[in-house]
Amino acid sequence: MELGLALPIIANISIKDQLRIAIKAEELGFASIWASDHIIIPQEWKGRFSDIFPDPFIILTAISQNTSKITLGTSAIILPYRNPIIVAKMLSTLDNVSGGRLICTVAPGWMKEEFDALGIPYEGRIDKTKEFITIMKKLWNDELGSFSGEYYSFENVSFQPKPIQDKLEIWMGGNADAAIERAIDFADGWQPIWFSPDELKNKINYLEEYASKKNVEINNYNISLRNRILLTDSKDNGNNPNTALIGEKNEVFEKILAYKNLKIKEVVLDFISPNIEEILETMETVGKELIPEL
Repeated sequence: MELGLALPIIANISIKDQLRIAIKAEELGFASIWASDHIIIPQEWKGRFSDIFPDPFIILTAISQNTSKITLGTSAIILPYRNPIIVAKMLSTLDNVSGGRLICTVAPGWMKEEFDALGIPYEGRIDKTKEFITIMKKLWNDELGSFSGEYYSFENVSFQPKPIQDKLEIWMGGNADAAIERAIDFADGWQPIWFSPDELKNKINYLEEYASKKNVEINNYNISLRNRILLTDSKDNGNNPNTALIGEKNEVFEKILAYKNLKIKEVVLDFISPNIEEILETMETVGKELIPEL
């Protein structure tokens, strides 16, 4: 099992400091760095997220030019309020620029107010997500691409550059059983959030059962869990969510190591702290003391 990091979306961490976090993550041996996605935050949701939400494609491009080996990921691109052909071009270009280090997690989105503000219908977003994944894979894989769908159609189009990877993977975000089904049917991996080891084990059982029913081979299937982390001076007193990685260092380490038994690909750490120096200190602690145990 590996450890990744999500660029902070809780506190107003500047873009300059987000780049600093990504560079430090590679130095410390973290396997991946992930950029989240919201174009705007409607007033109804202000306070739940940071006000600073960099464009994921651009921040990952900047990170790619300041690192050399860490995997770059989107977590998760809200696909149905974007043009999938343009997204495919941005991702394939980024894969080339980064030397083939990209993974793309996508999701249908959940914040209706954001869709409304962007002038995009909220209804139909699930079907759009499925169709748009199919479009992107076709453009990446076919010499001349043709597609006829409910939302987009094209015939014999040339699309370059192709991704530098033989297979640029698309993972599905989301916690619901329906998200797991979409992951098996359309994607190359699954990236949920905020599950305890026991909860995740149950979900993996469902994933395996569904894959068996659909005759999909899932040996070494990519499962990547995002979870919140905060190191404190005292043990968790039970007031924090049992899914969160909150508590003193050894307690949090034990919680992370519990996921290793599930044989998942990685745990992606989501910082709760609003302080850049505290974030960097946590990274140092995890990188130097826990990563060697994995």
